Amino acid sequence: MAQVTLTVNKRSFTIACEEGQEKRLEKLAAYVDERVQNISAAGVVRTESNLMSLTAILLADELLEAQDSAPQSGNNDNAEDFSKKLQEALQKQETEYAKQVDALTDSVEKLAESLK
Repeated sequence: MAQVTLTVNKRSFTIACEEGQEKRLEKLAAYVDERVQNISAAGVVRTESNLMSLTAILLADELLEAQDSAPQSGNNDNAEDFSKKLQEALQKQETEYAKQVDALTDSVEKLAESLK
């Protein structure tokens, strides 16, 4: 398990993380710190707890906006398209198997006739 030291609002803290995730966590902490500094510079809050709460709310708002603007129907269309193609491929394979069974049945019937 790796450890990484992050700084947000001029406060450093060390957390454990999976190996290789250090850079990602540093990038995320830098983004949060940037948002904290922007809100702090605006002077809209007075206490650190209010600053962190407002930052968390604004980050949650960004996340929800990103989720809302993501093409939800596109994912469904892709899934439906994949499902349709899969069904068509299965039907084609089923038809091919039926032909093979018919051919085997004919061969067995001919063999049975020749043995009489």
